[in-house]
Amino acid sequence: MSQYIFIPSCEVAPLNSLENTQTLKRLKKGLAIWQNHNRTIIVSGGIYLPPNVQTVPSGQLMKIWLIANGVPAEQIIAETNSRDTYENISGAMQLISSDTNPQITVVSQWQHCFRIFITFFRAYHIRVKTKPMFYSIGLKSTLLEFIIILIHLFDKNGTGKISSRNRSNRTYGRQGNKHAT
Repeated sequence: MSQYIFIPSCEVAPLNSLENTQTLKRLKKGLAIWQNHNRTIIVSGGIYLPPNVQTVPSGQLMKIWLIANGVPAEQIIAETNSRDTYENISGAMQLISSDTNPQITVVSQWQHCFRIFITFFRAYHIRVKTKPMFYSIGLKSTLLEFIIILIHLFDKNGTGKISSRNRSNRTYGRQGNKHAT
């Protein structure tokens, strides 16, 4: 049994910057938890924004930031292909598949933590711990999060039409896609 801190990405600023982003807020909180508990950190996020904003997977940007802030590279697992929360989780689970009883602490915005909790439990039967963050994401995003929570309740694996379309709309730099660069 291993203990992990799971930090999904949220946004990247142009060009490949984490400055003033929700992703950076999550990283700072995850770093503080790591400093107190010294667990392996899983960062997760691929390229999900257009090439004028992002050309490097957010998981890689997050790993670079953590190393620059004192976390040894061997204590960081970077998932770098995901385009949404479902893929954040499934990609992370593939990377730790040899661990039969992972203990996972999630660091994210409070509604996102709830969504991640639902998905880990419904899709993988894992009860994660959450370290929810309470920061403003705006009214539109707050309302959208409640809708996405409902989607996660009914589409536990992210294979439904809404989730698939969302991923398709976030596909940049992948071969065979209309958004490929």
